[in-house]
Amino acid sequence: MANKAKKVGLLDLIKMIAAAVGLVLAVVGLCVPFFAQVTDSIVGGGTETFGLFADFEGLEALMDGGLTVGVVQAFAIISLIVTLLASVLVILGKLGFVRVGFLTRLIFAIVTVVLAVLVVVFAASYAAQSPLNGDAGALGSTAFVASAGAYLMMVGGIVSGVSLFLSKLK
Repeated sequence: MANKAKKVGLLDLIKMIAAAVGLVLAVVGLCVPFFAQVTDSIVGGGTETFGLFADFEGLEALMDGGLTVGVVQAFAIISLIVTLLASVLVILGKLGFVRVGFLTRLIFAIVTVVLAVLVVVFAASYAAQSPLNGDAGALGSTAFVASAGAYLMMVGGIVSGVSLFLSKLK
């Protein structure tokens, strides 16, 4: 007896598209700048961006905290892989090729969302321990912050995780 692909309704299609969009957002988040150095002074300002895999060795030598960029990179990669798996589960489940029980789906969806949020938490914590952060009052300020890449990865993981949770894959 061959497996037949089941009929896909409008809500199923929306969940599949949402899972795919979540995956695309996570991949784009990995490719765009993850950190930014924002400078504002009385003579002008500017922003310099850094990718997740830029060389932070010199910066880390001056940091006070123990969090390294390797931790941020690891959580970003793990989150991307889990987001990919969640998206594939939704798409294959909606097409009738995979069956996943409620408890497994619930746990995997929660893990996907939590890992996505942790990417931003670790990126912001890493940026906060930078010695480049400073405020000179009216003369100017500089801040090293988590940038668009971290937030796109978080949104992508959340969208894919929620799509997985809301999908019935039986």
